[in-house]
Amino acid sequence: MNRLEQYIRDHKSRFDEEPAAGHFERWQQKIDRKPGRIVALRWSVSIAASIAIVLSVGVIRQYAGKQARMMAMCESAHDMKVCYLSRMNAVADRIEKLTRDFDQWDQQQVMTDVHNIIDAAGSGFENEIPEELPDEKTRSILSDYYRQNLESLETIREKVER
Repeated sequence: MNRLEQYIRDHKSRFDEEPAAGHFERWQQKIDRKPGRIVALRWSVSIAASIAIVLSVGVIRQYAGKQARMMAMCESAHDMKVCYLSRMNAVADRIEKLTRDFDQWDQQQVMTDVHNIIDAAGSGFENEIPEELPDEKTRSILSDYYRQNLESLETIREKVER
């Protein structure tokens, strides 16, 4: 603070001077203009955010609806496992076609991961669920398990398509 106090003492006469003519008018004009810009900017940002939210909700609903329809078909099927494995194999075939142009090593790595997921889904997981569980709970567990495997394959397919 000593430096500030010393500066004020040394320049005390400058603080007593009146500003140049028209200074307060120019300053008032600048103050008056700013709120208009800020209000316009706020409205623009609010409108852009609203549009982004509406579009995001639409995309999420469309994706969720598509997933729900796809899963509902398998969950209502007589043999859920066969239905999901059929869908997994269809996705695996699509991945295989998409990776034909890949380096042989990369293609082999991707397809190994794909086959590991399918093999895990077909490995007899349903036999590991306790028989004491109600059928509805067992079906829910199996549905979640197969759906997660299918979603894993879908994620690989999406990454390969990029």
